[in-house]
Order: sequence, then C-alpha cells, then structure tokens
Amino acid sequence: MARLSRAVLPPPLDLSEAPIEELLESDVIAEVTEDLKNAWFATDYDEYRQQLATVWSPLQFQMPTLETEMIGGRPMSPLIWDGKHRFCNKATAFYWAQTAQKNPGWGPLILGSIWNEWFKVLGSEPQIELDSFFAIPIRPTEHGPKTISELIWAHASLCIQVQDMLQEQIAKAEVTPTKAFANINPDPRYFKLLPLCEALVVVFDEYIDVKAERHGGGLRHYNDVAAKQSILLVRTGKEDGLSAPIRFDSLKIEALPLVRDDSIDDIDMIRVPLLVGVRFVAHLFLREEAAFPARTDKTLGGIDSQAEQEHPTLRRNKEALASAKHDLMLANQRGLIKPHSSVAELRKVLRIHRAEDYPPGHFDPFPFKFGWG
Repeated sequence: MARLSRAVLPPPLDLSEAPIEELLESDVIAEVTEDLKNAWFATDYDEYRQQLATVWSPLQFQMPTLETEMIGGRPMSPLIWDGKHRFCNKATAFYWAQTAQKNPGWGPLILGSIWNEWFKVLGSEPQIELDSFFAIPIRPTEHGPKTISELIWAHASLCIQVQDMLQEQIAKAEVTPTKAFANINPDPRYFKLLPLCEALVVVFDEYIDVKAERHGGGLRHYNDVAAKQSILLVRTGKEDGLSAPIRFDSLKIEALPLVRDDSIDDIDMIRVPLLVGVRFVAHLFLREEAAFPARTDKTLGGIDSQAEQEHPTLRRNKEALASAKHDLMLANQRGLIKPHSSVAELRKVLRIHRAEDYPPGHFDPFPFKFGWG
C-alpha cells in the first residue's frame, strides 16, 4: 500500500502581522478606539492645565511680563514679553501687580478658584484647543505702569499690537498648527482679540494672606483662599465693539473700598471679591457670545469647507484618532492582542482607566481639584 503523503500545512499565522480587523470584532475596535481617544484627550488636557498653572504663577518665566519703554523720561511704548498671542480668545486681561506678589506661590490656587468658577458659570467644557479662558495673566515689572490710568494706556497699546500681529498672520496666509498654549503664530480665523478684552481689565493689586483650614477629608479648599481676595474691574472706555455698554450697577451691593492712592476720578472702576468679579465677567462673556456667536467659534458653522479641515477642534480630534490607531497597532505588533478579545480584556491589556471607575476629579491635577492636601 502506498504511503499517504503528509499534507503540507501553511506556516503558523503571525498574529502580530494580522490586521486588527481580522482579530477583533468591528464594534470592539470602535469602542476601544474611543477609549484610547479619551485617554489621549485626558493627557492633552492635563498637559494644558499644568502649563496654564505655570503661566499663572508670578515670577515664573512663562507669565507674560509688562514693562514700559521710557524715552526722555516719558513712557513711549509698553512692551510685553512672551505673551501677545495669549490675548486671543480671552475675556479680559488680569494684571497681577507687584503689590500682590508677596506670596507668588499662591498663583495656582488663585487660578484653581477662577477656573472652577468660570466654567461653572459658562456651563461648558473648556476649549483648550482655542485657549479660550477668563483672562491672560500679565505681571507688570518695576519698569511697568504703576497707576490705573497708565495701565489703561498700556493695555490699549497692547491690544493694538495684538491686532497688528493678527493682521500680519492674515498677510502671511501661512500658519503652522501648534498646541494652543504654544501658538505664538495664531491662526486669525480662530484666534481673535475679543472686544470685551479691549473694554475691560482686571487688576489684582493686593494679596491677603489666608490660613486655609482643612475641611472634611483633610483637604483645604481653594475658595477659602479666593474668598479673601479682591480685584479691581476697570472699564477702559473702548466699548464700541460690544453689544451694550458695561455697567457695574449690579455689583455695587458687593463693592469693597477702592484702596487706591492714584487719582481715579475720571475712571469707572469697582473693587469686588475675586469670584464675584469672575462671575460678572463670565456673564458679560456669555452676553457677547449670544450677540456675536461667530467671535468665539463654538461651532464650525459658517466656515468654508477647507477651513473646517484646519479648525483646531477637528485637528485635535484627528490627532487623538491617529494616536488611538497607533496604540492599537503597537499593541498588536507586540503580540498583546489575541483573536476575539473582548473590550474588557483589551482595556486590561492596554491599561485603559475608565472614568466611571473613579470618583469625579480623581485624576484632576493640582490646581484644578476643588481642594488640596
């Protein structure tokens, strides 16, 4: 009897070279991809907030500084270092005077209170890709403006410089996409100097030392520090771009003594508790957004199709998706993905932490939790 020849078997399948689509169900791929995108967003968001905390720390090299060029003993031109692009998409400017820098380490705590209050009033998630926020912090140096009138003059000049910068970007018609907080060449289609920022400034000119007591759970709360601080809200007189004039009438019941030595008789200003001022500016921001929605670019409507593809929000989404696909590809190449794996198994292999597994704010970094240890 003739011997039967052994069938020639194909070589073992190298799963690391098999496309993901051949190993996993499509709905599993879709869900895990979304998980990985969310993890990317969380990391990007964390990076932004940590960068912002540095920017809001007086005496840190990343906080924009303001000084005045003097010629013949007279102020001729205000100069701001490392910060003109940060004016874009901000409701106001927060001038952190030298008189309030006695404890510069509290900067992130002040920011934490402002951040939480600002987005509570707005009722929306931060648009970090547009660097949209309450204010740009600016630290006048010892060579910067001292009086309120000098500060108003300097602010007006800075706004002109920002507008000139944006016009230069329009003329170039070339913008290199970067992360919002590093976008020194902002795309003028999406990064704008808001009229509200020209019309109103905040001056933080006195810091009150606070002994923050620990609450339940052993945490101290940012608002305990913020509640003792005050700010000046100052109208600059440049309100032609607003839907209506700014009025401080609603704040008078909570007004504090001005405590200023310089002559301010012809300047409309008011001192209020810090978070009262933040809420007031937030409501002005919402008022202007409702009147002129295109200025804040909350949606992609009204933008031509080519520009839509370059919108920071879409760019960020594409980057997150590309990162998710890359993570899956690497896991597959390393042999971590087994055929017909479930979503739960893949989450474990890819070390994906689900938000619902932890209480709200579990991963929030300092200073964006509501309290600190």
